[in-house]
Amino acid sequence: MKLQQLLQIILLTLAIPTALQAETTQTANKKWIQGFSGGMMVHTGYQYGCDNPYQLNISSPTFGIGGCAKVHFNQHFRAGFDGYFSTAPVNKGVASGSHNKVFWTGLVADWYWQFGKLIPYVGASVGGGMETSFYLFEGDKYDWELEAKAVLHKQPFLAIDPYIGVEYAVGSALRLTLKADWLLAIHSDGFNRPTGPRLYFGFIFAH
Repeated sequence: MKLQQLLQIILLTLAIPTALQAETTQTANKKWIQGFSGGMMVHTGYQYGCDNPYQLNISSPTFGIGGCAKVHFNQHFRAGFDGYFSTAPVNKGVASGSHNKVFWTGLVADWYWQFGKLIPYVGASVGGGMETSFYLFEGDKYDWELEAKAVLHKQPFLAIDPYIGVEYAVGSALRLTLKADWLLAIHSDGFNRPTGPRLYFGFIFAH
């Protein structure tokens, strides 16, 4: 037997289990993974409460943006990750430019059902985040002067974010989504405040 023929037989022998494994993996993926989806969302909401030593009650609308990516494991369950940031301006008791900003990200899982073009869903994400508070008590944010009466504080937290929403299938790959949530930001002293509901609107691309 020539060396070339022997090499062909060896390569063929090695290729057979590889091909079988690939087919098995593809079959398993078809069984357990039904698709993917992801997109971007903007949001607005209302924040209230106080957890600062200056007794500043943050009662203000908040605005932000973020997104998510999910793997669909069957006809009703999907999981992945998400991340958002949200900023609430502080207008009472401080100078213009003061704000409370929250960023959070985590693993997300939800259950969904499809009724024609409507896809309602309910779920939660669990992860971590950071609250950044900037309070300018005297001065002007538009000048380049050093401000003597200002404070910057950062607080990490455990993020638990339950939500409920609905998607509308515009086509086979594009969906509009409307979602409401209430972020539970937990740190060593308890629940982070300000807190409050947010309403999201965005585009989801599904495959």
